[in-house]
Amino acid sequence: MRPTGALVLITMCGLALGLAGCSSEQPSPIPSADEGTTVDLYTHCGIRYVQVGVDWFERVGGPLVRDGNPPAGWSNPSQPGRVTVADDLATFTDDAGHKESFKKLAQPPSSATNCA
Repeated sequence: MRPTGALVLITMCGLALGLAGCSSEQPSPIPSADEGTTVDLYTHCGIRYVQVGVDWFERVGGPLVRDGNPPAGWSNPSQPGRVTVADDLATFTDDAGHKESFKKLAQPPSSATNCA
């Protein structure tokens, strides 16, 4: 290899390492117990249930729905957020400012309650 080729190769490697080290991407922090569990709340047929681990919860006050879809301001088919559980109550929050409470069910909802 000629000295110029080696110099170009070293320069290219240095540039690649420099760019990789200067990336604005940072690893996502691991949420603490206080921040809750990350979830994608199913919203396609409105907001009705949330599952946390093996436990199922139903929205306090009944389904939150508008014409078979989630209300304005909610993503469809799901809304990313966090759920915290205290006793038999789960609370969903997200970066859009939504906050919904869900009560624990004795058993999972039947598939008959799902919409198409």
